[in-house]
Amino acid sequence: MTEAEAQSLREDYLGRLDTAIADLPWRVANELRSGVAEELDGLDAAETRRRIAQLGDPARIAAAAKEETGSAPPAPVVVVSPAPAPPVKPAMVDTKWFAIVGALVLGIGTFLFPVGGWVIGVALVTSSRFWWRWEKAVAILLPLAVGVVIGLVSLLGALWQVGGSASGPGAVNPLLPSGLAMWHSGILLGFFTIPVGAAWLLWRLRGRDIPRR
Repeated sequence: MTEAEAQSLREDYLGRLDTAIADLPWRVANELRSGVAEELDGLDAAETRRRIAQLGDPARIAAAAKEETGSAPPAPVVVVSPAPAPPVKPAMVDTKWFAIVGALVLGIGTFLFPVGGWVIGVALVTSSRFWWRWEKAVAILLPLAVGVVIGLVSLLGALWQVGGSASGPGAVNPLLPSGLAMWHSGILLGFFTIPVGAAWLLWRLRGRDIPRR
């Protein structure tokens, strides 16, 4: 009977303690209840009543624990700095070596592969972003402009010779080159102008480390 009375006193006191510490953090409340239960464990009725009187009102125990928890220094906050992002590799057309290769293929590849080399060089140069659009246009269209100028001069020379043949059919001015010779000269001059445009592109690359657009 004494053991049953002691058990009833323990359960009543721990029940009131549970109600009082309900607002405390779980870790604090769990440690507090475990400590009180350990204090009362194994006591008979008289000793349980005396120990409960020593412990005092559960509300006061909860208030003291709450005050102690509030005055405790906050747990240190560990700030983990984010890992540095890996460097972004630029696109191939945004690299300077791609521009240099394009200019070299345009200037040298044209002589190695007269048609295919020029087409590949033009494709590489137009894809690179290390030149402004007008710079690419000048380098690519320069040979065409030279050919057009030579063609116009050749046409004017042919018309001049036709106009000066009044002395008889087949009369030509020996001081003026023939139209066929002018066309051949225009093609060759335009062909050899391609490396000039490529060299100009390489010259424009000096001091450039980032794409133009």
